[in-house]
Amino acid sequence: MERQRFLSLSICIILGSYGLFAQQTGVVDYPTLGIRFTIPDGWKGAESGEVFLMGSDTKPGLLILMTHQESQIQNLKAQAEAGLVDEGINLQKSGDFEKVGSEGIGAEFSGNIQGTQAKAYIAAVVNPFGTGVTVVAATDVPNYSSLYKQLAKEIAGSLQFSQPKEPPVTEEWRQTLQGAKLTYLNSYSSSGYDSYGGYSDHEEILLCGNRFTFYKSSSMSIDTGGAYASSAGNSNNAGNWTVATSGAGVPLLRLQYDNGTISDYELEYKETKTYLNGYRYFRTYDHGECR
Repeated sequence: MERQRFLSLSICIILGSYGLFAQQTGVVDYPTLGIRFTIPDGWKGAESGEVFLMGSDTKPGLLILMTHQESQIQNLKAQAEAGLVDEGINLQKSGDFEKVGSEGIGAEFSGNIQGTQAKAYIAAVVNPFGTGVTVVAATDVPNYSSLYKQLAKEIAGSLQFSQPKEPPVTEEWRQTLQGAKLTYLNSYSSSGYDSYGGYSDHEEILLCGNRFTFYKSSSMSIDTGGAYASSAGNSNNAGNWTVATSGAGVPLLRLQYDNGTISDYELEYKETKTYLNGYRYFRTYDHGECR
């Protein structure tokens, strides 16, 4: 599970049958996040990318769990007032805030999902140990009832938080990456009679102490003989870094930029090579750039 985004995860399945590809029931435990919750009776679920999805054989719609990093109720309220807007999704708060447990809020939302009128009850709970949880119970308008509010509150009420347990691999990666420069290179070119096209991408992540610098450049050019076009751009940013763990126990390189933006990269080491989000990065230490 990930942070506070609603995500465009083929959300159209919210509006109809779940398909029940998932089989997990009962208590779900994420010790690396310090989060436990219980799937309601008659529902089953599974992790899907950055969220946990639950569906029913007999009830339409979908229950969704996702994480957030907010520690203050007022910040959760501000996010709720802004609504949930993503590709194909526009849900705006349509009901008053209600207290959910001792450290949470909830409200009804209305709008559309993939062009279909939809309604949802969304509850967000603060975790005193860190990563909080947002629960979404959604379906299309004709099928919406107080049941979805009840389900969202039931899941929120079942949440148990504890101090996250860090797996050994997290510290191993933290030591491995200290002082490293991670470099990604990708380029392509093709040419033919009176024509040429190509692009190049270059990315560097320098990890020194608890700070990082991020540099990225890209360029593209096309020449068809009768016309020519090109573009180029670069960015250079900085912030703090650490190695965290996803709910499924996958180590993550977490970059928290000075502007507050957070980026996570799944870490993998295979055949003596380092991969971030499945892409090969060259890892070097003799760069002389850490002071």
